[in-house]
Amino acid sequence: MSSVRGGTEANPGVVARTEVSPKLVAVTGRSAGRAFAVVRASATVGRHPTNDFVIDDPRVSGAHLELTRMHDRVRARDVGSTNGTWLGPHRALDVELAIGGELTIGDTLLRLEVDENAVAAPVNERESFGEFVGRSTAMRELFATLERISVKDLAVLVQGETGTGKEELARAIHAASPRAAGPFVVVDATALPEALAEAMLFGREKDEAAGLSEARAGLLESAHGGTVFIDGVGELMPALQAKLLRVLERREIVRASGQTPTPIDVRVVSSTSRDLRNAIDKGSFREDLYFRIAQVRVFVPPLRQRKEDLPFVCAKLLARAGVEAMIDVDALEHLASMPWPGNVRELDNALLRAAAVARDGVIRRQDVAGEGEGFRGTAGERAPLDLSGTFAEAKDRAIERFEKAYLTLLMRGSQGNLSAAARQADVARHHLRDLLKKRGLYGVSLDAISLDDG
Repeated sequence: MSSVRGGTEANPGVVARTEVSPKLVAVTGRSAGRAFAVVRASATVGRHPTNDFVIDDPRVSGAHLELTRMHDRVRARDVGSTNGTWLGPHRALDVELAIGGELTIGDTLLRLEVDENAVAAPVNERESFGEFVGRSTAMRELFATLERISVKDLAVLVQGETGTGKEELARAIHAASPRAAGPFVVVDATALPEALAEAMLFGREKDEAAGLSEARAGLLESAHGGTVFIDGVGELMPALQAKLLRVLERREIVRASGQTPTPIDVRVVSSTSRDLRNAIDKGSFREDLYFRIAQVRVFVPPLRQRKEDLPFVCAKLLARAGVEAMIDVDALEHLASMPWPGNVRELDNALLRAAAVARDGVIRRQDVAGEGEGFRGTAGERAPLDLSGTFAEAKDRAIERFEKAYLTLLMRGSQGNLSAAARQADVARHHLRDLLKKRGLYGVSLDAISLDDG
């Protein structure tokens, strides 16, 4: 809420408006009396000691709530807690609290109150950091944090939803660090084959009996003097977690089939789209490794929480793709009204599709209609993939859905010119014609086809 006074001394008829600063107070439970001033754009609440507001309650999850400040209100989102978040008798997944609002987590009642002594968190005057742009408070706070930590040799954990640009952020941290001249090596933890994962990460010594005639350095060793980015760090197998912890503690690697340690000098930046503190609670991630890789934690806000940044993000994405199209106001308003479950990655794809069908170099509302929500069913809800039946059957349905959507957009963008579409898709003309026939799109007016039918 905002407090209103009856005028100023200089201008009695002018109403002065001052914003109230909220704080979250634990009213009951073991943490009764503790309070947290919500001065930053985002914060977390939970039992794990790395939360911004730590609640001593065994029924509260390691990471329980994510807070987003909205001026004098606070949005509280449950991040997958075990025992839930309760608004009276109702379980709440995502709720906006005004001053006086109350929530229950575990055995603890939380109330939003006025904080008379709160001081706003510092923000950056800059509106970009690396490839990231934004004027929202959340992004400028993030830029301020990144400027401070990039020059320090600290391990950074980047959290955020899928498509928010966590790898781009890791590259920006590396580029702004004293290690910028060194290598930047990406490790995709979600794609490491179990049988080869150890050798790929830590290297392998010469082993002629196994057919290896010379030693091979692993991904971590190849980042010596630079930065290694571990994407999806929460997916590392337990055995690899233990070995990685040893590497980070001792700053040395012992290759597979070897015994002699090799010193390494790397900075580790990791990312995850889920909160590892709850994985620690469930025993699937090591707490000691968490503290090693999360000396600093940064959170990339989803696009739906920073809609004021959309014009700048769109301009950046189009410029990066070498597209000279402009976006009119109606199209921007439509894009800003969408939830963007795929975040910046989804927006990037949507803009490239829109630019392909736009006329006169101007992206209009009809060019972006239906974007930002993913595939939707006839009732308006997001239509999930049909995963029933065997693996092969489900895969065939997913491929059919993708091919129909891709081919429809491709042919619309090329205005039905088969040769131009084949060149854009980098496939043989006859193969494209066969695909169109297979999906019932050959000789059909593509403007009459709804992508929602996927």
